[in-house]
Amino acid sequence: MTRYSTAFKLRVVRYHEQQDDGTRQTAIRFGVDHATVRQWYAAYRTHGHAGLAKRYRCYSVDFKLQVLSFIAQQGVSARQASAIFDIPAKSTILTWQRRYEVGGVDALISRPRGCSMSSSKKPPNADHKPPGEMTSEEMKEELAYLRAENAYLKKLKALAQSKSSAAEKKR
Repeated sequence: MTRYSTAFKLRVVRYHEQQDDGTRQTAIRFGVDHATVRQWYAAYRTHGHAGLAKRYRCYSVDFKLQVLSFIAQQGVSARQASAIFDIPAKSTILTWQRRYEVGGVDALISRPRGCSMSSSKKPPNADHKPPGEMTSEEMKEELAYLRAENAYLKKLKALAQSKSSAAEKKR
């Protein structure tokens, strides 16, 4: 998905306000989807310039429930709710609705994303105690960590060797 600058969004919204072309013609003129123009315009009308700024947020469970109950009580669409609550994409709200229908409130709890390898644990004795000062439990933890690290490095080396041998066979 293409990311647009705030200045570009503002230019599109101002053009849409000043011209009587409608969202489809504005979208064609600027080369964006008409639904995107409609979304930017609604966000700008509701929140001003800040509604067009790039935002990266983590929403609380209470906020998600507030948005979902507002939609249910007021009968507004996800697009309208995203403009009212300053949520960048209506798909975020649709995802919350699906999760809530399937798993209830527990499904709305944010879970950390990303590769599990990048969030690997630090070695148990990150402060580098000498072995004589470590308890037997700390030594067992460090031993398990070092064994796992060693196994990982062996597999990495084997993978690199198999790739290089496969490259030599192609020649």
